[in-house]
Amino acid sequence: MRTIISILAAGLLLAGQADKQAEVLLQAAQNTELVQGDLEAAIQQYKTILSAHGGNRAAAAKALVRMGHCYERLGNAEARLAYERVLREYVDQSEAASEARARIAALGQPATTLATRQLWAGRGVDTLGSVSPDGRHLSFVDWDTGNLAIRDLVTGENRPLTKKVSWATGGFALYSRISPDGKQIAYNWLGDNSIWEVRVGGTDGSAHRTLYRKESEFPVITAWSPDGKQILILIVSESPVTRGALVSVADGSARTLKTASRRGSSSAYLAFSPDGRFIAYDLGPKEDAPERDIFAFAVEGGAEARLVEHPADDYLLGWTPDGKRILFASDRAGTLDAWTIAVSNGKPQGQPELVKKSIGRIVPLGFARNGAFYYGLSTGTVDVYTASLDLETGKVLVPPARAAQRFIGSNQWPDWSPDARQLAYVSGRGTHSTAVQFRVLCITDLETGKQRDVPLPLENLQWPRWSPDGRSILIRAQDREQRTGFYRVDLQTSRASLVAQGSQIAVWSADGKSILLTRFPEGVPKDGDRIGQVISKEVETGAEKELYREATRTNTGDALIHDLDVSPDGRQLAFTVTNGREPKCIKIVPTAGGAAREIYRTSKDDPIPGFSGLAWTPDGRELLCVKPKRGEAGITMPEERELWAIPVQGGPPRRLGLSMSRLRELRMAPNGKRLAFTAGANTFEVWVMENFLPAAR
Repeated sequence: MRTIISILAAGLLLAGQADKQAEVLLQAAQNTELVQGDLEAAIQQYKTILSAHGGNRAAAAKALVRMGHCYERLGNAEARLAYERVLREYVDQSEAASEARARIAALGQPATTLATRQLWAGRGVDTLGSVSPDGRHLSFVDWDTGNLAIRDLVTGENRPLTKKVSWATGGFALYSRISPDGKQIAYNWLGDNSIWEVRVGGTDGSAHRTLYRKESEFPVITAWSPDGKQILILIVSESPVTRGALVSVADGSARTLKTASRRGSSSAYLAFSPDGRFIAYDLGPKEDAPERDIFAFAVEGGAEARLVEHPADDYLLGWTPDGKRILFASDRAGTLDAWTIAVSNGKPQGQPELVKKSIGRIVPLGFARNGAFYYGLSTGTVDVYTASLDLETGKVLVPPARAAQRFIGSNQWPDWSPDARQLAYVSGRGTHSTAVQFRVLCITDLETGKQRDVPLPLENLQWPRWSPDGRSILIRAQDREQRTGFYRVDLQTSRASLVAQGSQIAVWSADGKSILLTRFPEGVPKDGDRIGQVISKEVETGAEKELYREATRTNTGDALIHDLDVSPDGRQLAFTVTNGREPKCIKIVPTAGGAAREIYRTSKDDPIPGFSGLAWTPDGRELLCVKPKRGEAGITMPEERELWAIPVQGGPPRRLGLSMSRLRELRMAPNGKRLAFTAGANTFEVWVMENFLPAAR
């Protein structure tokens, strides 16, 4: 052991000495260049640094930049090659890359090497906006307040464009697009009476006004017309048809361009051709298809052509500023890559060309006039995991492992089959991070690893729950008539029948004859209270019985009943209640009916504030839940959550030995041997891709 430690220490010491040596050589070379003025000798010194200390990326990038300066002063064309090497090999060294890019521009010669660089990362990154035509600013939602804001991508300064002080003041922004001249911005705003609006105003924060607003419609902002006189929106409503319309910036009048059934997978991203004659979009080519093709239709006349047709998933990234190509993402080569295809008069020309391999899950934020493409990069994953624990000691016996090896990072809401051999969950398909992903019900056999998709005529799938006999699954979804509720899915025929409309959470009774669900009736009673209920509903007859109700005054927030779970013996139902500003609590009610009792309530000094999720232990003596983890000095880490157990018959809660990022949606296997859950969160960064169009190359 001492020998290993000595070797490691010696290695660290040598690495530190090498870094210091590289800095000394760099200073000596700069002295030769700037003080002595011997440019040829300085170039040789910089080359020595590159060959001997190429692993020191900061020093190597600086050496290349200084070498370029030397070549410039000598009038040597090698200057541009030195700068381009920085962009090709050391683009992560932001200061050196920025200087190299500036020097290339000063030389009057465009860079010829494709480069990507990070512009924004960390807390607060949002990718629901667009880049300004000059590439300097990005519109986004400030999720601390709900305001529409704009970010200077050079200085990192954020500036609000709307005047909300906090979430308590109501309303918030969503999708936004900056106008072609950079002076105006259009955005979605949740206005009074929960009606979505299209608003427009100056990018300096002035003269913001409501342009379009209709009850029961969600008009998604997608693009400005190139002349800046109209805004393209997608109108989503209770109708099974989605409308594409142009809204006049002058008077708010709307003209429908195209209608389409809400089939397959699509993104909320559409792009005008730079001449304003065509609009490109992506959509599943057939009913319930998760893979997309790319289409374009004429603004006048509506004639349509398919620009990209392939069995793979292809989605639109944008129309290049010169109007000669579209940029799109495709997984046709096994990874998600960026491609272009030439387009003329709204029709494809030739075959697609690969631009960049492995771009990751990206969100298009638009092109700048110079051809640079800005995008959001999804860097986080959400997935289903399983683990084994000793519930007595809290020790993790088998550490968490992903339950599925397909579509990693897009799976959630697990549930066990009655024999504890299979796991059902919902899998998101489609690589476009801002799209409402096409969701598929999946089943994985954990013994064989075999996975299968269950085809369903439903969308927006959530919360699958396996029936006690293993023949069907209860799942929350929406059908083609826009009815949202819980559907019973026959696993042999894939036939889906609506069991309970409008419910938010539902679970099976132990005998499979009833479902237990939450309900929040429409409207407010005369006494000013809004009622939340737990209902037992017979599947075959539809007969209902109220098991529990919670009333809340309308000025303190709604009563939220959540986290339903039936005890192993089927006799008790546990759930959480959050009533306005009151502390959150856990209650248990007999499934046959009877008085509810409270087993736990949070307090100011609660060891597990902010808990969520409930799952019975196999012996029925405790309920599992998760809470934000506390680090050193008692500081809460909201992203990291840990597993706790709460005794049903009273007593202090206890910590178990499992924690992960955003741990949630707990499901205990019927045999009590394994726990399934969802963990992880989607996080984003903002990047730019430059020098990739044919003119630049």
